[in-house]
Amino acid sequence: MKKIKPIIALFICLHFTLCPIMAQVVDNSDIDRFWTAYDLIRKSDDSKEHCKILKREFIEPGTKGLKAIMNKKAYTVESYLEAIQNYPKFWDSVRNNTLKTGSFAEDIEANIRQLKDLYPDLKPAQVFFTIGVLRTGGTAHKGHVLIGTELAMADSTVITEEIKPKRLRENLHNHFNCNPIKDVVLLNVHEYVHTQQGDYGTDLLSMCIFEGVAEFVSVLASEKPSACPAISFGKANYEKVKARFQKEMFSPNWNDWLYNDKENEFEVRDLGYYVGYAICEQYYQAAADKSEAIKTMIELDCTNNEEVRKFVVKSKYLSEDYKILKQKYSDNKPKVLGIKELHCMHDAVDPKIENISIQFSKPMNPRFRNFKFGPKGRGHVLQINSLDWNEDFTEARLGVALSANKQYQIIVSNEFRDEDGRCVDSYLIDFKTTK
Repeated sequence: MKKIKPIIALFICLHFTLCPIMAQVVDNSDIDRFWTAYDLIRKSDDSKEHCKILKREFIEPGTKGLKAIMNKKAYTVESYLEAIQNYPKFWDSVRNNTLKTGSFAEDIEANIRQLKDLYPDLKPAQVFFTIGVLRTGGTAHKGHVLIGTELAMADSTVITEEIKPKRLRENLHNHFNCNPIKDVVLLNVHEYVHTQQGDYGTDLLSMCIFEGVAEFVSVLASEKPSACPAISFGKANYEKVKARFQKEMFSPNWNDWLYNDKENEFEVRDLGYYVGYAICEQYYQAAADKSEAIKTMIELDCTNNEEVRKFVVKSKYLSEDYKILKQKYSDNKPKVLGIKELHCMHDAVDPKIENISIQFSKPMNPRFRNFKFGPKGRGHVLQINSLDWNEDFTEARLGVALSANKQYQIIVSNEFRDEDGRCVDSYLIDFKTTK
């Protein structure tokens, strides 16, 4: 047998080392198919034909990525057609940007190779540039990186004036003014890290760490600063952000910290990304073995509270002992004291009552509330026509409509929370009206 020359052997070694990642092709074929369907739909006045066109030209021949993003974000044929019909200025203004996806493929693949250098156990994942309906710029799903180019490839020239509702329009306008297209490579690496992680966390702390890992590792791999505005704000307001976070870090709710608007005391969206990033950064800086630190981050089981506890304790991010903070959270949680008009929940209630009042043990944050069906389901749900608060936000007055001789149920969910973000335990309202 002939001996393999050293140079050839080196080539073979490199080929098999890089092959799983180099085999990754950034697939942007959905983009052209979408615009073909878009042009045909805009030329036709037949609404029935629009549906056929979209399915034939875009959805049916679409990539696995398109199917995955539709599944994860609940996109339907109807939602696409509604957006196409109602937002023509938006689509026309973002079109040229979406057609530039191919120019980013080389940089994305180069960054993924750098990610593999940091984390040799990196598993191959597919990257799909596709088009959605304004619900995500980037996400990961079942080993796929899914980029919604109508958002991720936008810039400050994209027109948002047609978009409804007003809150969505304003949020997208602010987002586009940050020119997200310039950070699309970093976004891809962030989502690629997510394809390597396990499941989401179960509370605010674990969710922030889940996102923080992806952000911190993607910054290391790309050797570029984070594009998330919350990172710079968090660093400039380190103690204030941490103090607030520690009050509610064990909450099952994270919608004031992640994937949120600016309606919080800091008026900054996605501050949870910063908190998770800061925890990971401090963990990494304290680690003697940097490679092992990255491996620990990516493979951290965010659904395992004990693993999360050990990770955050080692980071030395918290200003107090983890167990003390958890006890404080538990001790200071608000409680539902009862329903003012229902002195005895077992007695039948007069169906003429038009209001019932939920009494809380401390002032609540009026921005957050939600109800769920009781054990008997939709058929026995208490219909709520209005919700008003008293002056100190310790009482929520519900406008109700009751029928005679009927059992009503509704659950006051843990979306109700106090001014510090601590949530109530779910509380079942259950009563029967008189004949």
